[in-house]
Amino acid sequence: MEIEKILLGQSSEKENYVYPENSMPGSEAFSICFNGGYFNGEKTCIGGKGISGYHILTEGSLMCTYNDGRKIKVEAGDIFNCETEDRVELEGNAGIFNMIMGNGVRGFIRTFQLKGKKMMRVGEGVGESYIAFIGLNGTFTLEYEGEKFYCEKDSAVIVHAGKKEFGRVVLTADGEDISVAAASGVQLLKHDFGKFIGVRFLERSEGYCKARLDIRPDHMNPIGTVHGGCLFTLADAVCGMAASSIGGVSTTVDSHIQFLNAAFRPKYLIAESFPKKIGRKIRSFCVEIKDDQDKLIATVDFIFYSLQD
Repeated sequence: MEIEKILLGQSSEKENYVYPENSMPGSEAFSICFNGGYFNGEKTCIGGKGISGYHILTEGSLMCTYNDGRKIKVEAGDIFNCETEDRVELEGNAGIFNMIMGNGVRGFIRTFQLKGKKMMRVGEGVGESYIAFIGLNGTFTLEYEGEKFYCEKDSAVIVHAGKKEFGRVVLTADGEDISVAAASGVQLLKHDFGKFIGVRFLERSEGYCKARLDIRPDHMNPIGTVHGGCLFTLADAVCGMAASSIGGVSTTVDSHIQFLNAAFRPKYLIAESFPKKIGRKIRSFCVEIKDDQDKLIATVDFIFYSLQD
């Protein structure tokens, strides 16, 4: 594993960390970029370039106006996302940390309270992964195999694990109770069947995901309704994303689909995943799938087992 510390800088346009080295957002080689900066009251637009992003405010507040009319006010510690077709206008005074993702990357930002020491398992099986740790209200130390990295204000520690490379890092709070943001991304490359059939994510947050599938002729069965396997794939994609957002690697141990209404040639389907119970190891979710007329087509129950220590 490779570990490095970066300074977040003063400009939100500055790219502090890009993989591969020297590639640019939107280019064919671009995978993931971490950066940070500060807004000083000016209006700034992000998104609209076919890439997605996850963002967390380190201080202050912003008003986020999306191109579909949504308006969200975010405060220090709040997380918001910008999907591939979103264009978001930001206005306010705030510090921000960004994780910008190119094609084939699944990523999230989540927060947790660091009390004393915490051991975390890092790495995933399907592709190279990156995780950036940022202290939101204090400082901490990250240790891996005897090497220590001190993370103070306006800095981040980034861990890079290769495909099927796993390790354990230890985070130690420099105080009694530190709020830490963890921005993690994994390169799915070709391991993304949901994207292959056209699943497009609309909204993501910790434990929640909403996605859309525009229906094509190859999604249909011989009697003119959306194929049951297509419905289940949509549910599996949205629920897998929600389960992963909790942190660590999860695997499905049980699932059950209920077909409630036939989907007769809809223009699109919308799936939303909600957590039912999140335990230390067992994570239970429900997915609702509706058509373009807001008719409930199916519900799907999933149970995941967390492989995170």
